[in-house]
Amino acid sequence: MNWNKPVKFKVGDVDWEMPRSTLVLVVAVTLVLMLAGGWMGYQFGAGK
Repeated sequence: MNWNKPVKFKVGDVDWEMPRSTLVLVVAVTLVLMLAGGWMGYQFGAGK
């Protein structure tokens, strides 16, 4: 797989283009932050 191949996508009216490796990194960081936030919210809600 070519990790430097540009991936093109559109958000609203704006065209975006970034390397596949950067896109995977952004998605991975987003998922980790979502999981960490959910876990911290659960801990806060449980009163621990």
